[in-house]
Amino acid sequence: MKKILFIFILFSICLSLFAAEKNTKTDESVVAYRNAIEAMDAQDYGKALKYSEDAILYRRQRIENQINTVKNSLSAKRVQAAGDRFEPVLTVLENRKEYETAGIINYYLKKKGKDYFEDSITNLLIYLENSTAFPEAHKLIGDIYKLEGEYQFAEEYYLMALDKADVLDIPDEKYEILYMLADISRLEDDFPKMEVRLLNILSEDINYKDSALKRAMTGTISNNKNDSMEKFFNLYRSDSYNSINAYNQLAEYYYNAKKLDKALDFSCLAAITSFTRIIEIITSRNSTYEYEGLASFFQEASMYDDVIDWGSRNSAWKSFNILAKYAAEKGSNNFSKALLRVIARYTPEVYWQRDAVLQLENMGN
Repeated sequence: MKKILFIFILFSICLSLFAAEKNTKTDESVVAYRNAIEAMDAQDYGKALKYSEDAILYRRQRIENQINTVKNSLSAKRVQAAGDRFEPVLTVLENRKEYETAGIINYYLKKKGKDYFEDSITNLLIYLENSTAFPEAHKLIGDIYKLEGEYQFAEEYYLMALDKADVLDIPDEKYEILYMLADISRLEDDFPKMEVRLLNILSEDINYKDSALKRAMTGTISNNKNDSMEKFFNLYRSDSYNSINAYNQLAEYYYNAKKLDKALDFSCLAAITSFTRIIEIITSRNSTYEYEGLASFFQEASMYDDVIDWGSRNSAWKSFNILAKYAAEKGSNNFSKALLRVIARYTPEVYWQRDAVLQLENMGN
């Protein structure tokens, strides 16, 4: 009898371990997606497309199977009687030896946390029903079509990815999708749609929506005193880092549309947000650093190759020159000249040093 009981207990433990392994092992959709990225990096776009499509299929099949498993278990009267909270439901599932369902629930609790689902099995099911899509894979297919010049197909896949952005593993990847959509509009010469899509990126940006901040920044520039430039970089900060590229593109867009007031607003935001981000990086590397002026800021930034590279990729160094240009066109020559003189000597990129020198020459220095 003891031997039979021991075998039964051992069997139950094995079932539990099997269920846990089944729900924690790397799923096929993730494997396919990683293969797609590797193929993309190798510029094998045909393979990347196939692996991405496989990833989407495997993700849907996996989540649908999980939904059916959980729903079947929850349909039992004893489980229903436990209510909607995780702990009592999991206790009943364990007692009923429904280890697979318990494993699925525990997997998502570990992944997202109990608070994310508000301690509700119902909310977990809603989450699963919304998770059959694989927005990362849809975005990757959009990237493939964009590289191949198939902009209509690219747009369709980016929109599919955006529609399910709430289940992205990295929430901020939503901004990459929005930027890709804006770029599709640019490539198709649909600049009004590009403007709308860039503004959509700023829909949750508190600094963009802060009219007082924008008035204050342009007011400091328009004061046009000898110390206006240094006062500008001493006073203002903006941490809307996901918006930097949108600020830069909208500044240029409005400038070309001869809407100089708007162009200056976005140019201020672009420069001060880039400046804030670089200050943040510098202080994380050098705890004794304190901002004492734009010249020393550029000198400190020049000490870090990755900071220089970040500034180049995000048009940070360019944004200072553009701010000087737009300020001058609004009649704030003292501000503009003070900024250009510092850029001409200290900005990390030689190209923008030369651009500053040319701007100064055109202004009569």
